[in-house]
This record gives sequence, C-alpha cells and structure tokens, in this order.
Amino acid sequence: MSRFFVAYLYGMEELNIFTITAAIADPVRLSVMMYLMRGQASVTEMINHLEVSQSNLSNHLAVLKNAGLIKATSAGRQKIYELANPDVAQLIELLQNLQPTPAREKEIKPIQLARTCYDHLAGKLGVGVFNALMAHGAIEFDADKIAKNKRLLAKAVIPGPNAVAIFNKLGVTIPQVKDVNRKYAFGCMDWTEKTPHLAGALGASVCKAFFDQRWVVRKNGSRTITVTTTGRQTLKKLINLDID
Repeated sequence: MSRFFVAYLYGMEELNIFTITAAIADPVRLSVMMYLMRGQASVTEMINHLEVSQSNLSNHLAVLKNAGLIKATSAGRQKIYELANPDVAQLIELLQNLQPTPAREKEIKPIQLARTCYDHLAGKLGVGVFNALMAHGAIEFDADKIAKNKRLLAKAVIPGPNAVAIFNKLGVTIPQVKDVNRKYAFGCMDWTEKTPHLAGALGASVCKAFFDQRWVVRKNGSRTITVTTTGRQTLKKLINLDID
C-alpha cells in the first residue's frame, strides 16, 4: 500500500501515527528515547551509553526529531537533546508497561526502588509517595472525569482537601496556572509496580522539591535515584512513608 493511498484512507492526522510508530520501531531509536527519559543528554553522552557511531546516531536523532518525539537546543558547539514533551514520556512509560511483569526477586533492583520517569518520581518511591498523598487527602482522583471515561489509562488527579497543608510540608508549591500543553496531574501506571505514581505538572513539582532539598540524588547520571538518609527520615516524619 502506497504512502499516498494510506494518507488518502486515513487522513494526515492518522498518517502522523504511522510516522511516530515507525520512528520508535527501531531498537536504537527506542533506546535513545528510553535514555532521554532521565533528562537532557548530549550526543557524546548518548554515543558512550548506546555504543553507536556518531553518524549512525545522527541519522536516528534526525528521524526522531522529524517525528516530533525529541527536540534539540544548542549549547556552544554541541546540541543537547531531550524528549519533546511529557506526552512522549508517557508513551514510553506505557510501552514499558506492555512488558511482562518482572519476576519478583529477593533483592529489589535500584531502578525498581527509585527512579525518575521523565520529570516525576517513579518506582517504589514514586508509588509510595502517591499512596501517602492519597491517604493524607493531599490528592484524589477526579471522579467527574473518570465517570465520563472509565477506560482512561491515566486517571486524572486533583488536589484534595488537605493539599495545601501537606504539599507545604514537603516544600512543594502547588502549580496555580494550568499549562494548556500539559496535564495538571494524573496517575501514571508505574511499569515495575503496576500501580500509579504521580505525574503531570504537580508530579514534576514534587520531584523538583525532592531534588532541591536533596531528599533524593541522581545516581551515576542515570534514571535511577537514591533516597538520602535525610530524605528517608523526613518522609517518614512528614507523610509516614517508609521507603524501606
């Protein structure tokens, strides 16, 4: 079937879906996007991580950029790449959710314990924070939106009755202006825990506050993060979260 005929049948909007799926179908390009889930990266960093040639990587980056999946900014003589937007990050997280649930091991791997999912917390830490915020009335599911669409993969979340008090304790300023280009807050299905962690603008604010206060620190420049001693003690005290 020709590309023109596909466009004729499905329209340009649907054709874009084919462009996106074709872009991420290549193992190297998908690996690039999974690597960028941790944040920005230079070409040199990606070459060292993925063990590909610069020319090969450049071709893959061009495909991803043309598909609107990544974006680049100039920093001196090099370019810094990142995922185009939070929706792309959610797409990668949903793809990871399609993987079979990993067999439970006696020892929990660091990436299962705590990591970032784009710009919010994930893993046991992310899920634990989500559950603690729900239990303390800081967040709650948006019943109206869920009632209208019970098949939502990402259930909308809104601030709860104790939101201001609890988030203030955590050093989190609740986003006041809702960015039209980003969901305010939702439960993103965690690919290792199979239960939601907090995503969206509110989830990003929580993650930033944790890093700013050094309750968590990045581990070796990867998605994996470590909860500091101060972080463990403070989270236990403030929201009764025992990450252990």
